[in-house]
Amino acid sequence: MFSQIMSLKPEHDRLQAKACAHHFRDALQVTLDTPSLTPSQLQYRIFNTMPGWVTQLMRLRNKLVAAFGFSVGQNTMVPAGDELDVGDQAGFLNVCEKYPEEIISNAEDRHMAFYLSVKKQQNTVIVSTLVNPKTLTGRIYLTAILPFHYVIARSVIHNAKKAGRL
Repeated sequence: MFSQIMSLKPEHDRLQAKACAHHFRDALQVTLDTPSLTPSQLQYRIFNTMPGWVTQLMRLRNKLVAAFGFSVGQNTMVPAGDELDVGDQAGFLNVCEKYPEEIISNAEDRHMAFYLSVKKQQNTVIVSTLVNPKTLTGRIYLTAILPFHYVIARSVIHNAKKAGRL
């Protein structure tokens, strides 16, 4: 199902500099059909249309983790527009860095810091995540959601590619 998406070992990139002792990293790469898109436009096109089942899972997640002090402000990662700048909101994320080839967004609460990078590299896009748990609760939560992350991340990228948005 996800044959067009390649899993990469994230190395020596901007997110790695933000990694703490206990962290999770992944990076997924897919070939672009429209290589003229900017990283900001790519982030928008990947996350502007979330599968309904992902939205429902986010709602359920928010109900379950609110009592533990996790951020539950929004159920979506949908950016406000297709050209984002530093300080802009992209769903529950805030754009914290922007470069010609990459846009980095983050969200943070008392249990963890989450970063998302969308990097254009020649005719591909690499979507990377970094999660820095800050507490034991954050580490337990991260371990519990990793199987969901694996499927959701690939599904969202796959859907964007299949729909011709990339």
